[in-house]
Amino acid sequence: MIVWREKFIATGVHFLLTLTLAACAAALVFLVWYPDPFQTMIGGTELFLLVVGCDLALGPLISLVIYNSRKSRRELITDYAIVGAVQVAAMVYGVSILAGTRPVYVSFTFDRLEVVSASDITDAELAAARKPEYAKVSYTGPSLVATFVPDADRNDAMMEGVKGNDVYLRPKFYVPYETQLAQILAHAKPLSELTARKPEAKPLFDAAMRDIKLPPDRIRWLPVHHIKGFWTALIDVNDGKPVRYVDFDTY
Repeated sequence: MIVWREKFIATGVHFLLTLTLAACAAALVFLVWYPDPFQTMIGGTELFLLVVGCDLALGPLISLVIYNSRKSRRELITDYAIVGAVQVAAMVYGVSILAGTRPVYVSFTFDRLEVVSASDITDAELAAARKPEYAKVSYTGPSLVATFVPDADRNDAMMEGVKGNDVYLRPKFYVPYETQLAQILAHAKPLSELTARKPEAKPLFDAAMRDIKLPPDRIRWLPVHHIKGFWTALIDVNDGKPVRYVDFDTY
């Protein structure tokens, strides 16, 4: 005779344990690796939800099938060890994919910001970094950097750029963001110029300005390039740093 009450209790316990594991993974992914708004900007949410959804659905459902109080303790431990191992493996696989695509740098390059993912930078380029802080990728969210190509490296930068290994993917050209403030401000444009050219964007930027609560004369904008296309960064002219990213393609 099937005791459904026992099966449902086992399923509920399994669901809560799986939910706890998923919550820990979500905290790591969305609070550390993909801080707002990068989870929307460059993706990752879809893959995480797919992996977690499968774990949350299939694991407890398997409990509903395999749990039987007539089984010996050893049989139940064996069954749940196998199911748990599969669930953890699936979760680790999904999180490892997200780790590879996490944003590690937001780089000012030429006339815009570039979002750089961990998998975009090769080990060889990391090894060629001229400053130790750029010889590794961050696990605590994206860092602001700028790029600078010395005259002696211009041919190298051009040849590698033709092959797709652009300057913003090469830590040897990274410099502290604030050292390029003059260049950043030279390319940043007033928000009024953008909304006059793209009037359909005005409600988006008006809402952003209400949220950041800074006077309009302190705000400029720069395009932000990422794996899915372009957004817009609103920067503070005092330090050139982004204060808000807006989902709008200025091109």
